[in-house]
Amino acid sequence: MEINNNFNTISSLNQQIAVKKAELASIDKKEDEKSLFEKNDSVNIVGKNYDEEDYKRVLDKYKDLDAKVRTHEQAHASGAPTTAPINYSYQVGPDGKVYASGGSVRFDTSIPKDEAAASVKLDKLANAASAPAELSAADSAISRTANLNRLLLQNIEQGVDYAN
Repeated sequence: MEINNNFNTISSLNQQIAVKKAELASIDKKEDEKSLFEKNDSVNIVGKNYDEEDYKRVLDKYKDLDAKVRTHEQAHASGAPTTAPINYSYQVGPDGKVYASGGSVRFDTSIPKDEAAASVKLDKLANAASAPAELSAADSAISRTANLNRLLLQNIEQGVDYAN
């Protein structure tokens, strides 16, 4: 009798698990459909219920920001070794196209053991971080850190002992 009860309990648990799996599959399917809809969603302006000058002005701002962001990040990337491609964040403009609204570059900040090579690399990092005309707070911090590390290396080369 006890074996039969255990079988019924196991059977009941398996049935409950099957129901939960079906519920999860249904939720996953709805999420997939939702994300597919969002990917295919586009902006269509129908009719003339907007001010053409405002539309052009806003669109020009998106285009200008995109150009500035790309130029800024490419100035960084061209100056020193990087560990990954430029990473951009995007916004959708009023025309339905995506425009870069921010970005970042990951520099290779590893320091070679050779002091001369390390100094050259730190110079490149400092120059690359401060390459664009308008510096962000992160740009300034990276440039300062590279300059301080380069000064530290120069002092070590001149015999300054920081261990004591």
